[in-house]
Formats: sequence, structure tokens, C-alpha cells
Amino acid sequence: MSVLQLAFSFFIVANPVGNCPTIIALIKDHDLSRQQKILFRESIFSMILAIIFLFVGESFLSYLHIENYALKVSGGILLFVVALKMIFSSANSAQTQAPKQDPFIVPIATPLISGAGLLTMIMVYSQKEANDFKILLAILIAWIGVTAVLVTAPYMQIILGKRGLAALEQLMGMLLAMISIEMIVQGATLFMQTLQTV
Repeated sequence: MSVLQLAFSFFIVANPVGNCPTIIALIKDHDLSRQQKILFRESIFSMILAIIFLFVGESFLSYLHIENYALKVSGGILLFVVALKMIFSSANSAQTQAPKQDPFIVPIATPLISGAGLLTMIMVYSQKEANDFKILLAILIAWIGVTAVLVTAPYMQIILGKRGLAALEQLMGMLLAMISIEMIVQGATLFMQTLQTV
């Protein structure tokens, strides 16, 4: 594959466009300028995580004896917790006035952007292409697009308004819950396949 094809594949799997409503729901309590700063920072963190996995991911997971199914299951559980918070956020906010907190690395940088699927894909293509510089260049190109999408995402809040965003947050929470369950099922399937080969 060419560098541009790899970059496009990474961009699609990172799915910044599809994740926009979920991400905006997580940072909706901050003003527009602060939202953009948070998203730019999280984009950089997610890119750094992708680059780290390119060079040390497979060795690190092998050293810790962590398999792909464990990565998928743990990522799915974490997403499910985030989904529950999104679905019941209105009920929780009515009871307590929690201070504003920035999402730091989790859950935007990972698992929403640099999730189990993307990190696994990077490791697979790294083995297939046997050219780390090519994969690195593809990641950098892909993250130009990822960052551009994320930084412009806060304008969705202005367009949708608070009520529209609240409804969208609960809808995205339900969709995210389904995605998380799918990740857990995939991890469990990989685990069963591993047991069969033993």
C-alpha cells in the first residue's frame, strides 16, 4: 500500500467525524476556546499513542503477555462505562454540581480516537510493510485530517444548541454502548479462538 492509502485507512479507523458528537458531549461544559484547546491536545496525545504503538506496541504487549483479545475487551469495558455516563448524565447533573474537568487522554485520545482497532491495525501493517518510516509518515498525514476535524468539532454545539446536544449525547451514549459490547464480543471471540488452538 502507498503512504496515502495507509494514511486514509488510519483516518477512517480513527473515525474523528463519527466520534464528533460523542466527543463534544464529553466537553460541552467548557467554552468554545477551551474546547478547541482540549481537542487539539487530545489529538496530539492520540497521535503520540499511535506512534508509540508503532515502535513498541507489539514488544510491550508480548512482554506483558497481553493478547489482542485483552486489548479489545478492556477497551470495550472502558467505552461502556463512558456510555453509561453519557446516557445518565442529566440525572447525575441534577443531583450534584460537579466541577468542570478536562478529559485527559481517556476517553478522547484513547479509546475514542486511538482505540484498540487502530492500534491493532498499526501493529498489523507494521509487520506487513516492514517499513516503520512509511507507517510513521502515514500516521502523521492521517493526523493532519484528524486534528482538523477535532478542532472544528465544537461548532456543532453552536449549531445544535443545548437541548439538541443533550438529546444527541444520550443517543450517542446508546450507540457507544452497542459499540462497546461489540468490542467485548470480538475480544471474547478471539479468546475462544485462542483456547481452541491451544
